[in-house]
Order: sequence, then C-alpha cells, then structure tokens
Amino acid sequence: MRAILLFPLFFAACISDDENEDVTPWNAEKACPIEGKNIYGMPNRGTFTDERDGQVYRYTTIGDQVWMAENLRYDAPYSTCSNDTSFIRQYCELIEHNCETEACCRESLCHNFGRYYSIIEGGGEFGLIDRTLADTICPKGWHIPAQEEWKILESAMIVSGESGTDAAIRMKSADSNFFAISKIHLNESDQTYAGTDNCALNVLPSGFMFQGGITKKFRASFLTSTQKNNDFVYTFIVQNYTDYVSNYYRNSIRCVMDPVNSEL
Repeated sequence: MRAILLFPLFFAACISDDENEDVTPWNAEKACPIEGKNIYGMPNRGTFTDERDGQVYRYTTIGDQVWMAENLRYDAPYSTCSNDTSFIRQYCELIEHNCETEACCRESLCHNFGRYYSIIEGGGEFGLIDRTLADTICPKGWHIPAQEEWKILESAMIVSGESGTDAAIRMKSADSNFFAISKIHLNESDQTYAGTDNCALNVLPSGFMFQGGITKKFRASFLTSTQKNNDFVYTFIVQNYTDYVSNYYRNSIRCVMDPVNSEL
C-alpha cells in the first residue's frame, strides 16, 4: 500500500519539474530588441520631436507597441510642473544637474519627471474624462494608453509564473539616485528601489499630485484613457509591483504610438 501511495506523488513531482523546465526565461532581446526596426518601419529605439512645442522625446519598442521612454511635458490645459519645495530640494541635492538656482532645478525636475495632468472634465479630481482633451494631449500619432494597452505592455515584460513585481523591476530606471527621491525625508530608507530598465522604458518615481500641490513621489502613476466609474479614471502604477488604481488629482502621462491600422 505504501508503494502505491508514493508512486502518484513521485509521478506528480516529475510532471511539476518538467513543467518548470518548459518555461523559457524572460529575454529582453526577444521582448524589446535594441537593433532592428519595428512594425512602423522605425528603428526600435530612437527619438522624435513633438511638432507642437519642439520638445524631443526618446521612445522604445516593446513587442508590437512603441512607447515614449519619458513622461509627457506638453503644457496642456490643467497641467502643471511640480512646485513642491521639498521635492525640488531633494532633486537639487540628489540628481546631477548644471543648476545654480532653485528655479533652474525646478525646470530640470520638470524635464526629467514631466508635467502632472488631469483629463477629467474641467480639470477636476472627480468626474468623467474630457474626451477632446484626452484625444489631443499626446503628440500627433500618439495617444494616452487604454488600460488594456498597459496590460499588453505588462504581459510583454514577464513570462509564465512571474508577477507584477518582475514587470516593475524591468520597467524602472536603473539610476538609484532618482529612487532616493522617493524618501519622504532624506535620512529615511527608500520607499521604492531602482530596477533594471531592460527595455529602456525609464520609469521614474514621478508620483502623483494632490490638490494642494504636494507631490507623492514613491511610485510612478500613469493616467489611462479608461473610465473606471463616473468619478474616477484608471491609473497604472509602478512601485515595487504594478497595479491599477483610481486617479489622483494630477498624474503623469506616458503616450503610446497609435496602432498601425488606426485609420481603418
């Protein structure tokens, strides 16, 4: 009887081992190769210029998607750069720059972390998406990603058996100085940590903004174009994990390139 009981356990263990061996490790060269061209005929990585204000952005190709590799900086209605004094001072102390004044540091911070946006009607914290604003806030040929497009990106950053924690590590910048800013006070432990940035997506802890202008900088918080309910919009967050939560007053935007067949 004992041998009969052990046999199925041994057989199950063999199946489990085989299944683990069949999982191919995640490979950046397959998910987001540096060389070559994407389905748009562009180099997989490069830069483009926003014709509205002349700002130049880096982009990266992940799977069949092309993502901005920087947060949006376009001066759209209801948008603002951070004026949080604590945030600016931490930035001035921790990040390399060529500034001699706090005003210069503020501009440098805005360039690296982008502006903070509301796409709610009237620029509010609660309500429905202003579709006209949302459809024009990104550069021509780009748009605010829907929740489903963020999920496609997540799936490209992991393999079977991995989690949002693995995806977050691969999405985040490898520059630990930027993540030291995630501390509430300079002498505290990091609330989040740098990643490996395998696909040059360069996610930084730009955080989100409350109505009073205070910037919570312990994670990235990106607007989606997907309405959660009558009051909120989904945001995609990257901290030490990934998740979808309700929007705050102001959030960052990462644009994704329009689908090849977007005119069909």
